[in-house]
Amino acid sequence: MHLILIGCEWAGKRTLGNEIAKWWAEKTEGKHNPPPEGIHFHDHYTVPHVVHIGGHDHHKEQSEKDILKINPGLLEHFQRYQIDYHFQPGFVTGQDHWNIDWYYGDAVFAPFYWGYGGPGEYGDRREMRKHCDTQVMELMPDCILVLVKASPEAIVKRMKNGHSPYPDRHTNTMFKKEDSKYILDRFEEEFSDSLIKQKISIDTTNSSPEESLNEFVEKVSPFITADDLSRMEAK
Repeated sequence: MHLILIGCEWAGKRTLGNEIAKWWAEKTEGKHNPPPEGIHFHDHYTVPHVVHIGGHDHHKEQSEKDILKINPGLLEHFQRYQIDYHFQPGFVTGQDHWNIDWYYGDAVFAPFYWGYGGPGEYGDRREMRKHCDTQVMELMPDCILVLVKASPEAIVKRMKNGHSPYPDRHTNTMFKKEDSKYILDRFEEEFSDSLIKQKISIDTTNSSPEESLNEFVEKVSPFITADDLSRMEAK
């Protein structure tokens, strides 16, 4: 199964991602590593959290400090590398290639927070999103795009409460509560304009993680491939 989960900070994309990973492991006899130690999605595209969990612990803390100091031009190059790297055959030909935000995060966050990729600029991230969508449809035509969203009021409440299985993931991201509606609208815009054919939306405003997972399972079922169905039946 190929998945891209996108959405505003505090919308619940990582929480849902963990629920999906647990469900998929149960259905396919796969391995599930619970948070915060493990996550089954590539989730290293949001500045300053650009270091993959596991195997990089010796430099993660220092690297996340250093990334905040580099100029926007160099950050643009670095993020372009990260995005493009996950189109390599080792990823796209695998059974499960799962990403959180991926190039959609750059389309939304980079011009607003990180100082590069605005409309008409070098490396315009909205135009890059379209280009990457085309690559996804060529290399992973079964890929499913999932927009995880919540109301602005719910985002603000969650930020205030601070409850998250990934508490460190929300530090130093530059995201502010007053930006909630704008960021939510921008992700909605990119989702609506996406060239990816299989896409679903999950609103977590009034849903528990279990309820959101049940909604995901119901909505994703028409897009599950024959190969993935055979993995589920082989269990």
